[in-house]
This record gives sequence, structure tokens and C-alpha cells, in this order.
Amino acid sequence: MKVLTWITCRLNIKKIFLIFNGLTFYIYWWVSLWGASVGKFFIGPLLAISYFILHFILITNKKKELKYMLFCIVVGFMFESILLYSGFLTYRGIISNSYNLVPLWPIILWAGYSLTVFHSFKYVKGNYFISFILGAFLAPLIHISSNKLGAISFNYSFYISYLILMVMWSVCFPLLNYASVKIND
Repeated sequence: MKVLTWITCRLNIKKIFLIFNGLTFYIYWWVSLWGASVGKFFIGPLLAISYFILHFILITNKKKELKYMLFCIVVGFMFESILLYSGFLTYRGIISNSYNLVPLWPIILWAGYSLTVFHSFKYVKGNYFISFILGAFLAPLIHISSNKLGAISFNYSFYISYLILMVMWSVCFPLLNYASVKIND
């Protein structure tokens, strides 16, 4: 009976962690966008980094997730740099305003995404069709919501911006998915 109670408690803890993992991602995502839009550029990244520390304390396979996190940071920096240097959009942020670099807050969001893939977003891992659909139709909403809140500014019309983001994300999201499967193996 004690074994059954322990297993039930363990399953509940895993479910709670999945909910906590996804919920905290959305919280520091919105806080990062809000912070960038009102000039409080570090509030979102500080909240996210606090969660990252807690996340790495709680998980068991730290090496796998750290490797994937670093991959997502590199891909995210390249992705966001393409958007910046092509003149597609303008970021609000201390680094971008001073040195014309992608600010910290979007890179932190890429890192944060990586910490959801093996947990609350694990249903996407290995399903390339779903990742293509999510990339093409939902992922552009990240930049659109950033634009609506004033954290970024599109330099093209809404429809052209959505189309460009749709193409870029429909390639990028399956690539991230593929890397997560390879790193997990």
C-alpha cells in the first residue's frame, strides 16, 4: 500500500511540475514583453533566470537540457539577428539601442522555450508535422504580440510581417524539434 501511495504522489508531483513548467514560461514571457515595452528591460530576464535556476535544481537530466538550451540560444540569436539586421523589425532594449544587437529579453525567451520541450511541451517532440503547423501559424503570434505590446516594431505591414514570420518559423520550429529529438536520444 505504501508503494502505491508513493507512486500516486510521484505522479502528482510530475503533473504539477508540467503545469508549473508551462505556466512559469508564459508568466516570464509576458513579463519580458511588458518589461521591454515600458523600458524595464531586465525584469523579465531576471524572473526567467530565477526560474531557470529552480528548474535545473529540480530536474534529473541537467546535461541534456543544458545542451538543448545552448542550442536554442544560438538558433534564437541567429533568428532574431536576421530579423534585426534585415530591417524587418526594431527591438526595444538596452543592448539593441546602444549597440544594435538583439536584446537580452528575446534570447532569454528562446532559452526558456528550451526548458519546456522535455516537459510541458513534450507532446510536440518528434512530431514534425505538428511542429511545422505550430511554427507556421502560431509561432508568428509571438512576434505579433510583441509588436502589439510595443516591445518590437515591425517595419512592414502586418500581413507582410506575418507571412515572413510564417515562413521563417515553419522552418525553425521543426529544426528545434529535430534537435530536441537528437539531443534526447
